[in-house]
Amino acid sequence: MDGYKRWAGRVALVTGASGGIGEDIARTLASIGMKVAVAARRRERLEALAADCAASTTGGGQVLVCAGDVGNEADVLAIFKSIEQRWGTVDVLVNNAGTGMMSTLENGRWQDWCDTLNINVAAPALCVREALRGMHAKEEAQIINLSSIYGHNNQVPNFSFYQASKFAVRALTDTLRAELAAREGGTRIRVGMISPGLVATEFRGRASGGKFTYESYFEKYPPLLPSDISDAVLYMLSKPPHVQVQDILLSPMGQAL
Repeated sequence: MDGYKRWAGRVALVTGASGGIGEDIARTLASIGMKVAVAARRRERLEALAADCAASTTGGGQVLVCAGDVGNEADVLAIFKSIEQRWGTVDVLVNNAGTGMMSTLENGRWQDWCDTLNINVAAPALCVREALRGMHAKEEAQIINLSSIYGHNNQVPNFSFYQASKFAVRALTDTLRAELAAREGGTRIRVGMISPGLVATEFRGRASGGKFTYESYFEKYPPLLPSDISDAVLYMLSKPPHVQVQDILLSPMGQAL
């Protein structure tokens, strides 16, 4: 699976990179020699990540800190400008940033719904729009949207709006793939999605308002690890240019879809 080595020296943007899945993906891409721009609101975490990667002797990748809110158009434009000024246009976009709050539709809050749609749906669409401006001229490029197994199963209670947002990510991903394929002359931009089940990150605790802890929630079965998602990213990148991996579903043993 070492086909990913051809991406060394190329430019990646990973959103939501200040912790959990995004941080692990950023570290992984840097370890194979990519130039990785990391975007999130928590600058101090991004700077710590960049320092760790700079001190590493593995891969020789570089990390550029791009602190900002991907749910804000001005911030996204600034992020892409910083990347282009430093390294040029983006070869690989990983839309990982996400949010969500547990609630029923009956008891949900309007602002939580708006935030969920903004970060989970509008933000990746905005990043795709900006990335495409430079990708069309490339010999090869890759867009990866992080969705969720909940984007394939809408029968989980108390997570209705989060699930709706992930179904929307799935629709955006499929539509983008179709739009690119319909371009005159075709496309060299691959579009894929990764849909994980429960992952051992801080997300579940935030989404539940602190009601769940790792220990209490994962006592039935071990969760996925962020590195499992990073492995899926490498798998997509490892495929030759004529192979498009459309979706990878991952779940812990014991979690039903």
